[in-house]
Amino acid sequence: ESYHKDSNRVILKIAKAYEEAIKEINRDIERMLGNLMKGNELTKSEAKKLLNQKVKNEVIEQYQRLSPTIEDAKLKQKIIAHIEAQAYGARITRLEALKESVYLNLSMIADVELRECEKLYTRTINKAYYLNCYDIQKGLAIGFNVAAMPTEVIEEILKTNWSGLHYSDRVWRNSQVMAKKLEQVLLKGVMTGKSYRKLAIELEEMSEDGVFAAERLIRTEMTYISNQAELQSYKECGINEYIFVATLDSRTSKPCRKMDRKRVKISEAVVGENLPPLHPWCRSTTRMGIDDEALASMQRRARNPETGKTYLVPANRSYSEWEAQFTNKST
Repeated sequence: ESYHKDSNRVILKIAKAYEEAIKEINRDIERMLGNLMKGNELTKSEAKKLLNQKVKNEVIEQYQRLSPTIEDAKLKQKIIAHIEAQAYGARITRLEALKESVYLNLSMIADVELRECEKLYTRTINKAYYLNCYDIQKGLAIGFNVAAMPTEVIEEILKTNWSGLHYSDRVWRNSQVMAKKLEQVLLKGVMTGKSYRKLAIELEEMSEDGVFAAERLIRTEMTYISNQAELQSYKECGINEYIFVATLDSRTSKPCRKMDRKRVKISEAVVGENLPPLHPWCRSTTRMGIDDEALASMQRRARNPETGKTYLVPANRSYSEWEAQFTNKST
């Protein structure tokens, strides 16, 4: 929960970036289409004629204006490659100009997301590593020195392609999928004679999908990042196994329910199989593999599915055992 609270600030920044991008796109729509859409219902032929009219090519000018603010070098290269591949002349159609506005503004959102996420993930790796080392020593009632988290390990965690696609590529893919969706909404809105105001509202509503995709990615990556850092702390402290810990509430997935309280050797940890995350939005974590007697003296949190209130249960109680008490009550 602590790690995900840190995520909230980044998600808010991304939502703000979407808000600003949609405003910029709407300003471009109003500027490029003039007063023709303000309260006027264009026919299909009028809309088509309007979109195919040639206007001054401002794509390069837009990029030059935005380029200094883009921090991600890989992203900057992709934008340059995209612009060069278009081979636009001095004049382009209004439709092409509007598509480029969407593309560049969504690319700017990707830059914000990549920049903020890298800082968030780096902070979380260090926080999770040292906090778990502290918890291990507290649990063992033995204090000892631990090595600093090596820079190369942090970099390895950040660059690992653990789910088939690196998070930076997922950010880029999500932004381009969103750009295509916005282009379709824009084109459909103009071709069906929607007023400028109605189209602006629809674009704003559509941007919520982009924020949702960004949040899903960040929440899942945070689970991966924090568990990888804790895995390093187990190795540093000489812990040989961990216990899988699922969240005791009704939202927990079936894979995580089945893994709850299972013991796994550190050397056999595999992300997605026996080490969280097992799926998108995964909230599971781990604890060091202490013996059952010690575990029985500890507690873990659970959420009552009937009242929604959080309470404590013995730490050695598995998800299936916890769930059974409510199943029995209902029968």
